[in-house]
Amino acid sequence: MIEPSGAALFRILGPVEAWTGQDWSKIGAAKQRSVLATLLLSPGEPVSTDALIDQVWPDKPPARAANLVSVYVHHLRRLIGDADGRVLVTRAPGYQVVLAPGELDAGRFAALVGASRQALASGAPDRAVDLLDEAVGMWRGPALADVPATPLVAAEADRLEESRIEALELRAEASLACGRHAEMVPELRRLLADHPLREKLWALLIRALYRAGRQAEALEVYEQARNRIADELGVDPGAELRQLYHQILNADDEQAVIPLALADPGPVPAPVPVPAQLPADIPDFTGRSGQVEQLRELLGGAASEDSPGAVRVVLVVGSGGLGKTALAVHAAHLLASHFPDGQLYANLLGATHPADPADVLARFLRDLGLDGLRIPLGTEERAAHFRTRLAGKRVLVVLDDARDAAQVFPLLPGSASCAVLITARNWLPELAGSTALDLDVLSPAEGRALFTRVVGAKRVAAEPAAADEVLAACVGLPLAIRIAGARLATRSAWSVRTLADRLADERQRLDELRVGNLAVRASFEVSFASLPRGASDGAGPAGAFRLLGLWTGPWIRLLAASALLGEPEAATGDALDVLVDAHLLESPEPYRYRFHDLLRVYAADRARTQETEQRRGDAVLRLLTWYLHTAEAAAAVISPQHTRVPLEPPPPGVRPLGFTTLEDAIAWCEMERAGLMAATRLAASSGLHEIAWKLPAAAMSFYYRRSHWGDWVAAHQAGLDSARALGDQRGQAWMLNNLGMAYGVQHMPECVECLRQALKLYRAVGDLRGQARVEYNVANALFDLGRYAEALEAAQRSVAMQRRVGNRYVEGLALGTVGCAHRELGQFGDAVAYFQQALAIFRDLGDLDSEADSLSDLGDTYLGMHQVDEAIACLQESLAIRRNIEDRAGQAATLQRLGNAQRDAGDLGLARGFLAEALHLHEDLGDHAKVAEIRAALSEIADAAE
Repeated sequence: MIEPSGAALFRILGPVEAWTGQDWSKIGAAKQRSVLATLLLSPGEPVSTDALIDQVWPDKPPARAANLVSVYVHHLRRLIGDADGRVLVTRAPGYQVVLAPGELDAGRFAALVGASRQALASGAPDRAVDLLDEAVGMWRGPALADVPATPLVAAEADRLEESRIEALELRAEASLACGRHAEMVPELRRLLADHPLREKLWALLIRALYRAGRQAEALEVYEQARNRIADELGVDPGAELRQLYHQILNADDEQAVIPLALADPGPVPAPVPVPAQLPADIPDFTGRSGQVEQLRELLGGAASEDSPGAVRVVLVVGSGGLGKTALAVHAAHLLASHFPDGQLYANLLGATHPADPADVLARFLRDLGLDGLRIPLGTEERAAHFRTRLAGKRVLVVLDDARDAAQVFPLLPGSASCAVLITARNWLPELAGSTALDLDVLSPAEGRALFTRVVGAKRVAAEPAAADEVLAACVGLPLAIRIAGARLATRSAWSVRTLADRLADERQRLDELRVGNLAVRASFEVSFASLPRGASDGAGPAGAFRLLGLWTGPWIRLLAASALLGEPEAATGDALDVLVDAHLLESPEPYRYRFHDLLRVYAADRARTQETEQRRGDAVLRLLTWYLHTAEAAAAVISPQHTRVPLEPPPPGVRPLGFTTLEDAIAWCEMERAGLMAATRLAASSGLHEIAWKLPAAAMSFYYRRSHWGDWVAAHQAGLDSARALGDQRGQAWMLNNLGMAYGVQHMPECVECLRQALKLYRAVGDLRGQARVEYNVANALFDLGRYAEALEAAQRSVAMQRRVGNRYVEGLALGTVGCAHRELGQFGDAVAYFQQALAIFRDLGDLDSEADSLSDLGDTYLGMHQVDEAIACLQESLAIRRNIEDRAGQAATLQRLGNAQRDAGDLGLARGFLAEALHLHEDLGDHAKVAEIRAALSEIADAAE
């Protein structure tokens, strides 16, 4: 059982231990210790599974690393009696440890130290000593002593050790305030033996000796301190030690009191200048007000109550050109007054030639007053000196363009009085406890404001449309907007339209977005050059980036990307994840990816210049084949009675989806609706004309079911052009037939001519089944145009043709059209007979969609015969089927008929409800004629109700 809230559950101030309910238990397995320690170092914050894997296996994780992490968490839960996961919580993207105050010894330790500082400041040194005794007594050895060392663990262990030493110094100071001078001398000497460079310990020992009446020893200790510090660091003791020495030296007698606020000891060396290293702020910095305010709150506010000793670290992350440095520098200038002891800045050059943190530390130490000849050689020693120099000071450290966490860790202060602002192109998940600010493009309003500030309001106002086109080409990227504005600002003879026209050519756009030493392409190339390369770069991140540039859709999903690259899903997913981490690709939801528009242009350019024509062609063929086969698999489920599109087997590396339910098939088509259109256009522009006409043919069932008339027409027009380019008469006939259907549904006269052309082509190639399909569609089109007598004759010819070729499905459809024509001609008895024949066929075939059509038509006919009860029964049965198969157009038509039926039955309330729902659906479908018709019916009902 877990102890009640408030009792410690975990200890990290020594070997890692957990409370089992009866006793403290060590964690036997090293990897479990790593998992638990990593979670405990970020209490209350989710830690991703990837971050845990990096800590457990820093070199080469096993294939099933994620599964192993879950096993380790399971074992840890069992150890502490947390079967329901209330403490070790599963929380995306990994796990989170949820602790109350005091349930982690490090948190309790920090709280005790904080309380002791308040007690000492308020004049209660005895209370401070008691609190610090308890705090120091919690330590059982070096922090995280048995956890395998990683950069994170080492950094946190160093931080905790620094806090322990500070607590020992504070306890000594409180003990001296209690008058325990003599008894503190041995303890202070022991501490100095371990930490001989801590000036505060030397000062405390000197004070203890002097106040114990041992003035000569105090002066001797000062000399020891001065020699040791000079030998190790090459500098004289600090101001406090020198002041203390002069006070003792000049005291009148041995009982002189040495105050905490010492008198001026006389001339001392000039103080080290306060570092103020921030680059100049941008005069026309525009937008980002929300992010600026967030940075000011995160870095300028008080330390966290949960971790009062933790350094505030904020990471601004994003792709090249988003203005990370400009934002960081602007916010840092606004925060400067919060950090009176200085602002340090370093460009870490992480995206090009990463700076060695040892070199950065050397510069920082010199800037903080350390003689260059005394700077240690090793990175760890320099980092320790750096932390010591900043201890207790209020300094802001800005680390620009970091490559990774390993480069950053040595540059982090150890004192909570400091804060760190980092910019990077990649995520740095190892920075436990840091806050990440993921930068995006500017909003349209912010983009226009920046452009206006650079170009001038008068020129923008004079050509608003051209300005809109320029901003659209820049797609919110601050670097692109600034470059575009600068080009205009330095070319007074150019109009805004001149630049807009030059940016219109996508292939030349990146070349146009260049001015002086600023270039969008160069910014992208820095990120691209940092990508890891595989042996063949087939599924490597760099190769994936280039090939993704060939795709013109708004996004791509993992399975489609796998087909594009010709690689397994796992390898493809790994490559895409690297691109996402590098901010070269976005992933707005799991397994879906997209480019920023200018990055897509850059990727396409890379593909054209660095990939062979064969490799580009193979990739596009794989992707479009995947779309074609998957769309046809969906069509086979959506409309199993429709004629199937003839397909060749897919090439190696292409694994199309299959579907078992109507819901899944429609869901995929709806999800990939934009992708289907993009694939059709890409096929046509790539010369893959067979795919370009077959893909719309495969998607037609979906377009019909969901009433996507615009996509239906646009895709088939592109398909028709491709079929004509091939000289494929059957393909042309297929496209013309489907276009005629779409035009007919929209009551467009062009439908008849399309269908007649299709019929002529089918006859030319001797395709009887194709002719039969078109004959039916001709009848349907004539009916939709209100030419009922012609429709009746055509439908009767179609029935005969369907029976000749043995197509019972289309025979049923044609029988329905015969029935509809009879009904509109007032021949209700004949109409009922034909509808019942059609209904019998569809029930025999199990075709729910067509069964619902027949029931709806039958109900409408009964309504014309004033057999209202029979009409309502048929229509309600039809509506139930429509709702089940999610046929929105069918629902709209049936609801309208049900409304009319209930009106005739005298139930105006039900009639109004059905008609209102039908009106909403027809408005969504864009059928304006039906909308007007229903509104008129609703108006009649309103008049009748008055």
